[in-house]
Amino acid sequence: MHKLVVQTVIRQWDKSQLSAADSQTRRALADRYPVNVPPAVALFDGEIILDQHGDDVMGNRIRYQLTDARQFLIDRCCFSLPTQTLTIKQPPEGQPVQLSMADGWVQCHYQWRYKVFEGGFYYWLYEAVTLNACFIQRPAEDIFLQTEPIRQFTLFLQNQQNPA
Repeated sequence: MHKLVVQTVIRQWDKSQLSAADSQTRRALADRYPVNVPPAVALFDGEIILDQHGDDVMGNRIRYQLTDARQFLIDRCCFSLPTQTLTIKQPPEGQPVQLSMADGWVQCHYQWRYKVFEGGFYYWLYEAVTLNACFIQRPAEDIFLQTEPIRQFTLFLQNQQNPA
């Protein structure tokens, strides 16, 4: 039986970190890491391994669930465990992206921002998310390092003021 391995890499910043130097520093950071358990965690009787890296300014940034239909929902992605496919939710006017993951791993990039109220003030919290994912028989620490993804794509999402 194949396991789903999902790795998230999140970079978050605020308005004080918008300089060219700050942007260059963020771009220089890795977009994939070894998968070590722990700190990666096995979820849902070990069927899914979730490996999180990067920033989480607000705490509990990544939300996920496994539906009765064995669909693993995480952020803007829906992984079907029975069919080993990935569906990415696009903005309301766009069509969902769907692809098979039977032949390797995929990497998805997108940016977002949140309106945050903290300490009596509102501010924008910006983020760049990279999601690496694969279905694999036996998880390996270097799964995202030993090969290139079979598909890389960037989603252009509209900004949301109050994320659900």
